[in-house]
Amino acid sequence: MRPFKGLFPLATWLMRFAVVFFVLTTYWKTFTFFNFQTVMFYVSAIYVIFSVLLFIGGLLHKGSLTVLSSLILILVTGYHAFLNLESKLDHNFAVYVVLGSIFIYFFTTGNKR
Repeated sequence: MRPFKGLFPLATWLMRFAVVFFVLTTYWKTFTFFNFQTVMFYVSAIYVIFSVLLFIGGLLHKGSLTVLSSLILILVTGYHAFLNLESKLDHNFAVYVVLGSIFIYFFTTGNKR
């Protein structure tokens, strides 16, 4: 069976929306608390800012904003997944693996239409 390429644009926008939705529901409260003393504030700030930039990058013709945002998000996701690993593989780690996979997809494809 051949892939249905007509839904490719919808699929990429759904991934962008899912990333923003996940990041805002997970990190918004920490981000708005503005506790500059914790590392988690900076991780949350990077996630919120660059996930929104990843979404905005999809609206632009060139894919450079998408690629740059994805690269930053890959690095932060790797760092955050390493912190959440705590010597066990659980659903929290799996979430960051899936999220990292989405970021790697956008890093490798940019704004492919």
